[in-house]
Amino acid sequence: MLGIKDAHLPGLADLTQARLRVITGADAVDILRLRYRVGKRAILHIETHTGVTRNEGSLWFFSGDKAGRVARRNKKSARFDPQTQALFETFPDDHRMPQIRTFLDGFAGIIPDLTGHEANGRPQLLRYRPGLSCTFRCPLRDHPPAFVKLVNDDDPTRLSASNRVMQLALAGFGISVASALGVDLRIGAIAYEAARGNPLDTALAQASDLSALTQAISGLRSFWDARILSERQMGPDQLFMRARESAEFITATAPACAGAATDIVAKLEKGVPICALRPIHGDMKLEHLFLDGPRVTLIDTESVSMGLPDYDLAQLYGRLWQAEFEGHLSRQVAGEGSAMVRAAAGPHFDWCLGVVAVRLAKYYAQRPTPGMARSIMAILERLR
Repeated sequence: MLGIKDAHLPGLADLTQARLRVITGADAVDILRLRYRVGKRAILHIETHTGVTRNEGSLWFFSGDKAGRVARRNKKSARFDPQTQALFETFPDDHRMPQIRTFLDGFAGIIPDLTGHEANGRPQLLRYRPGLSCTFRCPLRDHPPAFVKLVNDDDPTRLSASNRVMQLALAGFGISVASALGVDLRIGAIAYEAARGNPLDTALAQASDLSALTQAISGLRSFWDARILSERQMGPDQLFMRARESAEFITATAPACAGAATDIVAKLEKGVPICALRPIHGDMKLEHLFLDGPRVTLIDTESVSMGLPDYDLAQLYGRLWQAEFEGHLSRQVAGEGSAMVRAAAGPHFDWCLGVVAVRLAKYYAQRPTPGMARSIMAILERLR
């Protein structure tokens, strides 16, 4: 499944399904996502299957004896594999995020202070990034569910303050952001209210026209014009660095696709834009835009930055084609929708689209499967 040659992380060289079964004790293992820094560490977010039982977990590879030391320190929750030098943990155990278990064990008592409402059942795991963050959908009594994020890679206080600034700046505009309900600094948590309406991906899949996309683009224009100042910068220099890092990742994990990715980066380097920056979402996905009548609501706004509006549009364009590639949208909807996005774009759209192409290619490079190289090349060919 994984065959990365790294002298400092030798366990990645021949990580077969058989070896994964030995490490985890499961009947079968799927790799959901790979994070990798050459010569330093690799983190595999995995899904294990034993009979009808499914669970998530993580495999950690470090240079030196760090994995062994962590396993010895966490004997009850971690397993060490001497052959690959891998540290295995089953969710919700995470040596870098012990607050996940704290949150789950004390859920009923934590939720009222965090959201202002009583819990009504158990939380549902939505997204787990080993060592970095974890998102839950939390049912509340006599109130719509809240979404709770436990974060190691950000500051809940900053996120809450930024959310309030955006709410004030967007008052009277045709777009809003899902409101933060509260924070719990003991566990690094922030809670958000549920956005009303349907996400854009659902609206596009169900509708016979593209009015939802027109509405979404109009809402984004309002967001770019709002008086929002963010400490985060996602300008051309930062975007180019992201593209270059993505190409390096592809080179390490999918060498057959390296040439196509590095060619795009070489073109990007020759034309880095020089322009004023405006507030952008920065992580624009179809499911991050909710439509409710005339209202548009943005969620997952932790990446809001000062940047290029064309980058938000390029991400929308790329996500439309990705949805078509994965069978979630028809080719007609993806084609007509991407033409609408391009018509709304500015002078830096094609440059931003090059960044998006390499970033989406990295998305597939992080998910090693037999068809990984084909998926990478399909995305690069559609977007380059």
